[in-house]
Amino acid sequence: MPSPSPPPASSRLIALIVACALFMASLDASVIVVAMPDMARAFSVRPVDLSIGITIYILAQAILLPASSWIADRLGARGVFAFALAGFTLASILCGLSRTLPEFILARILQGAAAALMTPIARIVLLKSTRKEDLVSVMTISTVPMLIAPTLGPPIGGFITTYLSWPWIFFLNVPVGVAGVTLVARFIPPLAPEHERPFDAKGFVLVGCASGALLSGLEQMSASDAAWRLGAGLSVLGLLLGVLAVRHLARSAHPVLSLKAARIATFAATSLDGGVLVRLPIRALPFVLPLLYEVVLGLSPVRSGFLLLAINGGDLLLKSVTTRTLRRFGFRRVLMVSATLVLVTVLIAIGISAHAAYWVIFAVLGAAGMARSLLFTGMSTLAFADVPHEELGSATVLWNLVLQVTNALAVSLAAILMNVTSLALGQPAGHVSLVNCETALVTLTLIGALSLLSFRRLAPDAGAVVSGHRPAEHAVSVRAPR
Repeated sequence: MPSPSPPPASSRLIALIVACALFMASLDASVIVVAMPDMARAFSVRPVDLSIGITIYILAQAILLPASSWIADRLGARGVFAFALAGFTLASILCGLSRTLPEFILARILQGAAAALMTPIARIVLLKSTRKEDLVSVMTISTVPMLIAPTLGPPIGGFITTYLSWPWIFFLNVPVGVAGVTLVARFIPPLAPEHERPFDAKGFVLVGCASGALLSGLEQMSASDAAWRLGAGLSVLGLLLGVLAVRHLARSAHPVLSLKAARIATFAATSLDGGVLVRLPIRALPFVLPLLYEVVLGLSPVRSGFLLLAINGGDLLLKSVTTRTLRRFGFRRVLMVSATLVLVTVLIAIGISAHAAYWVIFAVLGAAGMARSLLFTGMSTLAFADVPHEELGSATVLWNLVLQVTNALAVSLAAILMNVTSLALGQPAGHVSLVNCETALVTLTLIGALSLLSFRRLAPDAGAVVSGHRPAEHAVSVRAPR
């Protein structure tokens, strides 16, 4: 089969503009962690009180995400994207100028609201400006900066906090934001509003309250001084509201968030069932591994950080061959193999950490990152391969909403498993040991293994319009009927 032609320069440029916006949001989320002690002293509060600056940002995104597709349809994706970039930049300035915790919380709410528009609409702009056959290439371009951001965030934040002052971690967004707005206005073509539809206020309230209650409940239960009854009550309330929200969205003539994409086999497998399950152990790694390496094994933050760097480094290393791999083997086979490799390398990494040489652990985590590269690119591309043009907006918002909840769920479940294991062993909640770290990751990995059942049900030629892959004739002939 001849080598595919590269995507047009305009598609690559749009992918880079979108990538810069996503990089800014990802970097801002990671640099704040190392600055929290200095910020706490500036606000005259305890460092633990600054956790609300992180959670309120996620909550603002989760609550407002469902409305982003309606806003983009109503006003045009390009204009809303530029407005969100400007709003995120303004909110970053307000974060840096904050002098009290309430001021900072309000600024972070505004920043989270801007991110709720910026992140999904950036992907909408990319999808609507790209030909199907170029989707794998531009998706690879757009995801690379998102991998660099969490890698560089902590050292950049530490450097700025140490040698300048914490407000500069937010002021860093200003030149990037100004450049982003300028580039969007100059190089991204106008995307006219799709169609006018009434705003579904009931659906918006139900989805927002369901997300807010579920995330708040999980946070309550994952704390070392867990409020189990309150957390469980909020989580159950969130699930019940979620059921009501799904029923309403399925029946509404003009839902705030269309669920039509959920009926598409490729979207469902990569975004809702298998995609959620396999992401749980992967998203828990950055939370559990630093605790294991630094608290239990006594590694320095620098040595621990380099081990985490191995994951993102392996991911970046394999990005250059992701497109060719998908075109050669197809999505179904790549997802099955890469998911298996990710799960196996996570188990190996947690099993050898207590006694293996440093370079061996580094190599295993690097291999996990390389497998993750294929897995995540494959899932994020296949998710939209069969989505009709008119459903791209709602599908993107649904994808982002599920991703936000999954990320929070992974960390919360890991913390809950660690606390429950500690209590079962007669240790105080919040105690970090080798056993509870292993228990958390092994349990989540076994849950993640269920994703293979979902990926296995994909057709052999799933996403062929995007990858260019064509399975053997006999493979097509045994495809299960739809």
